[in-house]
Amino acid sequence: MEQIRMAVIGFGGMGRKYVKILADGAITGLVLQGICCRNQAGQQCIRELYPDAAIYGSVEDTFAHADDFDAVLIVTPHSTHVEIGKMAFTHGKHVFCDKPIGVSVKEAREFLAAKREDTAFAMMFHNRMQPAFQKAKQILEEGSLGRVTRVLWTCNNWFRSPVYHASAPWRSSWSGERGGLLINQCQHFLDIWQWLFGMPDVIDADLDFGKYNDFAVDDGADIRFLYKNEAGENALGQKRLFPGLRGTMISASGEHPGVNRLEIWGSRGYLRIDGGKVLTFDRNRVDIDTFNRENKVIYGQPEHIAGILTDGQPVPLYERMLQNFSDHIRKGVPLAATGEDGLNAIMLTNAAYLSAWTKARLMLPMDEDAYENLLAEKAAEEQK
Repeated sequence: MEQIRMAVIGFGGMGRKYVKILADGAITGLVLQGICCRNQAGQQCIRELYPDAAIYGSVEDTFAHADDFDAVLIVTPHSTHVEIGKMAFTHGKHVFCDKPIGVSVKEAREFLAAKREDTAFAMMFHNRMQPAFQKAKQILEEGSLGRVTRVLWTCNNWFRSPVYHASAPWRSSWSGERGGLLINQCQHFLDIWQWLFGMPDVIDADLDFGKYNDFAVDDGADIRFLYKNEAGENALGQKRLFPGLRGTMISASGEHPGVNRLEIWGSRGYLRIDGGKVLTFDRNRVDIDTFNRENKVIYGQPEHIAGILTDGQPVPLYERMLQNFSDHIRKGVPLAATGEDGLNAIMLTNAAYLSAWTKARLMLPMDEDAYENLLAEKAAEEQK
């Protein structure tokens, strides 16, 4: 397949961004075929800016013209992702889904189960294309940081004012968005967390609900990710990458100015990523374990030297993700982020909510039915 015809479903803020990228011809092998937009103003905008693109007035109308395109890019409210994606797979289409994969683990499993073998399923976790995160992953995988012991991610740079929260009726609500900070902004970094460190064994979450805003959902988070000190697989059947690791994520959408700083400690040094872009490796000249065996000085410490490994220059993240999707379908290149990655990210989200609601440490795999029931209760309370 030389050209993949893409239909973009959703013409809001991010939908318009993706449409422009495709219409500008920025992605080799991927072309804009049509746009699904329900409102008249948006359709008029499409006619003026993209006269060659087909316009679909609804999701049903989009798939009534399924022969016209090969893939869909889903950029709609969170609670609609799964149903739209399942329809796409039923019609044999490739799927690129903006985050999150859905609003719950049970939904995500339905989405994955609907995928056909001859289709692709990608997630738009564009931060994976940041050179700093890619380099950090390389360092971790090759063992250059040694025995990884602790991670701290402070990411309270998600400030959103009431104007943002009121920008759509479904936003920042249990009944619409099915959550707040964690299911929206933090999806990106929760994905990076499981991508770099693997899925934890235990989650212990303390969340703020409406601390900074007049709503019922979360706008602040302190989450601990705990990993058993055992080699082998975790209870999810996934390899435990760093036995004994202790991690903490601190986040908020109501604090300003905020920071985005990921810090990783290992026996061979300290990695820090500032702003998601600048990676510094403060490397011990001797591994701590080796130093501890050989040192004879009462207050001795390993010598270390710091160096900047990525300079933070701008990178076209979304374009690279879309190009990866095109190359996967046309050439068999591995996907940068798959539907299974989307499942992991929403599992961390659901588990953090459930831990906070029950005020208890939560072991994975989580009780998916208990989560669904409590979410329904929260939505009902919110409506009252």
